[in-house]
Amino acid sequence: MNKDLFEKITELNRDHKNYAIATVIMVQGSSSGKVGDKAIFGEDGRRIMGFIGGGCIENRVSRTALEAINDGEPKIVNINLDSDEIGMGIPCGGHMSIIVEPQIKSPTFLVRGMGRVVEVLAELGYMLNFRVVVQTSEEEKSRFHNADEIITKPLELDELDFNVDYFLLVTHHRDDDKMSLRALQMGIPFVAVVASRKKAGLLVDYLKKNGVSGSELERFHSPAGLNLNAKTAEEIALSILSEMVLHRNGGTGQPMRKTKV
Repeated sequence: MNKDLFEKITELNRDHKNYAIATVIMVQGSSSGKVGDKAIFGEDGRRIMGFIGGGCIENRVSRTALEAINDGEPKIVNINLDSDEIGMGIPCGGHMSIIVEPQIKSPTFLVRGMGRVVEVLAELGYMLNFRVVVQTSEEEKSRFHNADEIITKPLELDELDFNVDYFLLVTHHRDDDKMSLRALQMGIPFVAVVASRKKAGLLVDYLKKNGVSGSELERFHSPAGLNLNAKTAEEIALSILSEMVLHRNGGTGQPMRKTKV
């Protein structure tokens, strides 16, 4: 059974799906579910496959799986198997505990460009558990060993068959303004352009002239990255990924010695 479960887990990861794994970790008394039994629950809370006990137990864990997936936190379900309530339907005697572990899909990071900064961005993005998609030239694609996907055709955001969480324009293109506008219109949460302050100002002016509001501009990051006084390509990539992690985790960017928590 576990072999089938692991194959399903591989499939869900490949398809970039959210899910939860429920495992029986303690049983006292009589129960159809045994310690070590596992089940997979989808992002709708429904059991995909596996077994952890009867229908009432499954329903209880299903609700918890949905909660765990929504808030990204593992949970333990303690179930009384000695209930006299007919609604529970499990007067077996004893107790059981089940741990529900959410498996949240990695955010997708789409980077457009070529050169050393893009190479390091892809490497660091992979290390930091982003799903990395690179749009670059055919000649450059062999440089991105850790990318989950490489696009060598002209980038058409409207034609992508996946959601983008972080979109970064690195190499200067003539259509950076139009590409940034379309990304914001599509609701991409984080849109960034590596640019000088002068170019960044021109991009912001273009976005405003084309109806992008002040609140929507909060999703636009240019010049991209935190102020690390970066010099090298590696340091520039680090400053950009640092800003992305700050955005993902809700950090402040302050030195830890200046924070209370």
